[in-house]
Amino acid sequence: MAGRGKKAGYRNEEREQARRQLLARDHPYGIAYVSGQLPRRGEDLLYSGKVGAGVDVAAAQEAAALCADLCISAINHATGGEDKIVQVLQLVGYIASAPGFTQQSQVMNGASDRLIERLGDRGRHTRTSVGVAELPRGAPVELSMIAAVRS
Repeated sequence: MAGRGKKAGYRNEEREQARRQLLARDHPYGIAYVSGQLPRRGEDLLYSGKVGAGVDVAAAQEAAALCADLCISAINHATGGEDKIVQVLQLVGYIASAPGFTQQSQVMNGASDRLIERLGDRGRHTRTSVGVAELPRGAPVELSMIAAVRS
């Protein structure tokens, strides 16, 4: 098993970073479900296009970070503040991907890093990254989130 990651092209520091960021946890608190958030300000979409064709990984990571901010904002609005977030439980990211693009998890690092930056250990989460053909309004990234919250 130890050699598998090496054969797949993973470096030790990448595996270690993934272990630090992504944890599975269960909490007996209220659960907040945040539907898909696009990288926007108000109604203006700030990023558009497919990752791997017109949108590079760095820009897609910025878009994913913005989506993570919007997920937190949605929970803040519903619960009365960021301090009500006990733990981010799951983050699902949909990445509009050009044919042959396979770095969806790299794109999602932008969102995961932002959650940990803003929430510390409460931002650590499980995560799924899915490549898709199209997203609403031509967005490159869409995120949904589940979090344990205090009432």
